[in-house]
Amino acid sequence: MPYEVIDHTADTGIRVWAGTPTGLFAEACRAMFELITDNSRVAPVKTRKLFIEGIDQTDLLINWLRELLMLWSADRELVASVQISELSEKNLRATVRTQPFDPEYHVIYTDIKAVTYHGAEIISRDRHWETSVIFDV
Repeated sequence: MPYEVIDHTADTGIRVWAGTPTGLFAEACRAMFELITDNSRVAPVKTRKLFIEGIDQTDLLINWLRELLMLWSADRELVASVQISELSEKNLRATVRTQPFDPEYHVIYTDIKAVTYHGAEIISRDRHWETSVIFDV
């Protein structure tokens, strides 16, 4: 698995790695939603186009995860898959496939309240990208 769960006092987090920045952003989404639910039970039913901005790439990652979390917390939609079509230092365009939450079918593991900046940074080493993100639960 290209991520691991980080134990953090009163919170939880993920450490994610990938071979490209695009892969890193996609894996961070997958890791966050695997904390929330069993992703194998989420089908790509609805399609959404997202455009996210940030002041730098770390801010962009946090804003990306916050927008995805809003799909869950505000719209009650679980993310099945993402396809990132554009990623720069400050902008991201993606197509997100979601499924409305069905309490009789989907199991919720963790209620993530917020994506935090605590210790967040993106590191690139030898064609390897990684980040850590802490969530308020």
